[in-house]
This record gives sequence, C-alpha cells and structure tokens, in this order.
Amino acid sequence: MSISYLTIADQEVACQALIFDKDGTLLDFMELWGRWADEMMERTERKLLELGGEWIGSAEKAFGVIRSEPNGRILDYDRSGPLALATADELTGVLAWQLYGSGLPWHESVDAVREFAASAEEQLEIDRPVRPLPGLLTLLEHARAAGIKIAVATSDTTSSAIKHLRWAGLEDLFDCINGRDLVQEGKPAPDLVFEACRRLGVQPEQAVVIGDGGADMEMAKRAGARLAIGIASGGGPRSHLAAADFVVGDYGELGIRVRNFD
Repeated sequence: MSISYLTIADQEVACQALIFDKDGTLLDFMELWGRWADEMMERTERKLLELGGEWIGSAEKAFGVIRSEPNGRILDYDRSGPLALATADELTGVLAWQLYGSGLPWHESVDAVREFAASAEEQLEIDRPVRPLPGLLTLLEHARAAGIKIAVATSDTTSSAIKHLRWAGLEDLFDCINGRDLVQEGKPAPDLVFEACRRLGVQPEQAVVIGDGGADMEMAKRAGARLAIGIASGGGPRSHLAAADFVVGDYGELGIRVRNFD
C-alpha cells in the first residue's frame, strides 16, 4: 500500500486531492486581469468624460485596484475586492452604476459596459496573456504521478477557466475545472470545494485547498478541507491570508512524497 503526501515546511500531510483557485494561484493575476481591467477602466473613464460625469467614489474603489497615479496603470489589486471575486454580472452592475450616476439610462449603461467587456475579451483572445506561477508545473506533474487528484475552484466561469488553462498548456493536468456557474453560492461559501470533491470522488477532509485570497481560505475552512494553504507570489501581501494553515511565497516550498507500506 502507498500513501501520497504533500510536504510543506517540515511537515507531511496525507492528501488525496489538491484544489486550486485559478487567478493569482495558478496564473499570474496581473498579467491576465490587470490588462483586462486597464482597458475596462480606460473605456469607462472615456464614457464618463463624454457624459460630463466622474467616478462615484473612485475608479480604484470601484474595481478594487491600486494604480500608479490617477488614470495610470494598475499596479496591484485587492484580494478581497471586486476584480478578484466579483462575477461578470456583478462587475457589470458595479460599472453600469457609474455610468447611470452620470445620467445614462440604466439599460444603456449595462449595454455600454457589456460592449467594453466584449472588446477587452477580444484583446485577451489575441494576446493570450497567461503565465503560470513559478514551480507550478512541477508540483502538478509530481502530484499526478503520485495519484493525487487535482481540481480548480474559481470565481470565473467554467468555460473561461478552461480556456485560460488551455492557453497556458495546463488544462490536461486537471481532473476537473469548476467555475462559479456550477454552484449555488460562490466564495467564501464552501460550494465550490464540495462540487470539486464530488466530481473527484473524495471527501473534503481528504483535500488541500490552495488559493491567494482570504475568501479561498474561508471557503476551505467552511468545507472542512484538510488544509488551507495561501500563496503570496512575488512577495505579495499576506495579511489577508491570516486564516491559512500555511502561507508560501512560491510553489518551490511545496513538494510531493509517496510512502510505501508493506
């Protein structure tokens, strides 16, 4: 008989499944969504200027981002903010409210934001700006070789998640990919973990959840996952990961080990 373990720090944790968040956990968040948000903010600002209006509050607060300067490029994002966690419909509502507040009828505001989003998505299709985090591929390959099942649990839609992982050449390494559209409640509710475990054929207490946001950690805790591991790639902030059992800076801090027992 053999048992597979995830190694972290000086510990070994038996696990049958790894469940990953996608953006900021598997793929560089700013490389993908930073570009998308830059274009969405630029188009929204142009429309507000055309209407003679301005942001209600601020652009940074509406998106949950940090910019280099007013109207500058996005430098970072709030891991618990709209850009990180909102669904497409929720973010459409946030931006449509900005246009509506400047005098544009609601239905026209929604149509305008959807047009902005379609244009931004078209540019993503052209550029395909996806970059797996360092060390990720090695961890995934070692986990598969050890018989550990691997899933994605993301606030993005399932179809979008599959597409982005395909662009990155990672799609075939996952046993299942689960988006917000597959469950009743999104993060931090436990639904995405439960759905991933159901499809993998494991119990939540046999799974380790890895994510870059506080909502990922809370989701794992609510689901009764074996461990919640936060990743703060590139020296990113860690304060939002206070609920994690462990926090790592990169995937080189994690390993896979198989022990054989007679």
